[in-house]
Amino acid sequence: MRLKEKQDYKRLRKQYKTVIGWGAGVEFSKFYEHTTYQFDHMIDGEGRNVGKIINGIVVQGVDAIRQYHNQDSVLIVIYPNIETEILRQVEALLPGADTIVARLLDAEGRASSYAADREDLIMLAYMKERYKEFSYMDIGVCHPVVRNNTYLFYEDGFHNGILVEPNMQMCELAQEYRPLNKVVNLGALPREGAGELAYYYDPLHPGLNTFSEEVAQKRGMNHNVRMIATKDINAIIAENFETYPNVLDLDTEGMDYNLLCRLDHVKYPIDLICVETSAGSRIEKLLTQRGYKLLTKTKENEIYVNDIAGSF
Repeated sequence: MRLKEKQDYKRLRKQYKTVIGWGAGVEFSKFYEHTTYQFDHMIDGEGRNVGKIINGIVVQGVDAIRQYHNQDSVLIVIYPNIETEILRQVEALLPGADTIVARLLDAEGRASSYAADREDLIMLAYMKERYKEFSYMDIGVCHPVVRNNTYLFYEDGFHNGILVEPNMQMCELAQEYRPLNKVVNLGALPREGAGELAYYYDPLHPGLNTFSEEVAQKRGMNHNVRMIATKDINAIIAENFETYPNVLDLDTEGMDYNLLCRLDHVKYPIDLICVETSAGSRIEKLLTQRGYKLLTKTKENEIYVNDIAGSF
C-alpha cells in the first residue's frame, strides 16, 4: 500500500515493526534528523553512500533488508523524486512493504513545506493574505510532492491548479497525488505554435531533464533524447484558465527566461511568479521592467510579485 497523504510519524512508528529509509542523497542529507525519525535502516539503492554515516545513521546497501522479505508491517520511506523506480525495486525486494514519500511525514512542531527552501510557505502566506481563492500554474512539475513548490497549495485546499509536465511518468504520479488538479502532459514553448521538441533526460535524476541542448550537453545528458509534444505558454494559459493564473511557478531547466519573455504579461498580469535563480539578473531586469518586484530570494528560487498588487 502506498500512503499518499500526510501521516503522523509517531503514529506510523508505532504501527509498523520496521521503518526503512530509502535514498541517501541530497534530499535525505538535508531533511533527515536522527532525533526525529528513528529508522531501523537507511538504504542507498545506488550504492554511492553505503558505509557512510549521514545525519547520525549508517547508510546500508539493499542486502541489509533482505531479511524482511516475508515480514509484515514494514514501511519504506522514500526520499528521492524517482519514486516510480524505487517502487519497482521495493516490489522486487520486499513485496509486502508499504511506502510513503518522506515529505509526507508529519513531525510534531514543524510547518509543512514541500519546496526546496520553503518557497511554498512564503507564496501561500502572500496569496492567502490577499485572496480567499486563487489559481496557479506549475510548469516543470517533476515530482508532484517532493521538492514541489505548489503541493502545499493543494494540501491547503486550493485545487484550482494546472500542472504542466513533459515527463509522462511524473504526470502519472501527479494524477495519483493531486487528482483535483488538471495535469497537462506537454512542454511549454517560448514561441508561437505547437509541435514536438527534443527532450533530454536522465532516468535517475528527472529534476535535471531539459529541452535545452546547451544545458543537456553541460550535464552529459545529450545522448538521452526523445521527442515531446510542446505548446506556446500563452496558448496553455488561454486553454486552461478563464482569465489567467494568479501564481506561476516555473522550473524548466534552462528555458525559464525565454518563457517569461514570451509570456504576454499585459494580457496575463500574473500576481506572483516563482522562478529558478539560474538565469541570473536577466530575469530580475525583465520582470522589474514589467512592474514586478522581488519579494524574496532563496538558494534555488526567486519570488516576484506584481507591484500593482501592493507590498508583502
